[in-house]
Amino acid sequence: MSLQHQPMFSRRITLTITGNSHTQTVQLELTNRAVIGRSVESGDARPDVDLTPFGGAESGVSRVHAALVLDGDHVSIEDLDSTSGTRLNGLLLPPHEPYRLRSQDELELGQVRVTVRF
Repeated sequence: MSLQHQPMFSRRITLTITGNSHTQTVQLELTNRAVIGRSVESGDARPDVDLTPFGGAESGVSRVHAALVLDGDHVSIEDLDSTSGTRLNGLLLPPHEPYRLRSQDELELGQVRVTVRF
């Protein structure tokens, strides 16, 4: 008898990141959870989406700032108790509470802006 694996679902997300007078569009294949934050030279931990090139440190982005979470066919954002907070379409999110994202939603992580498209 063979062991059957449940299929792994994923969702392709396009993130347009703007910060530090720099804008870039990146593709993310979300299979479960992706941490957004900034890296530090002396640390081993690297976020899945690194906002360091967008002035993350100067703009108030925490090392572990927020997470994109795939739940079935929905994607949520969850602030991970960041220092400067996470905003969804201008609304400050309470830490550790997931909020469902829709295409064209705008996130603010510190002063870095991220537009989400599915």
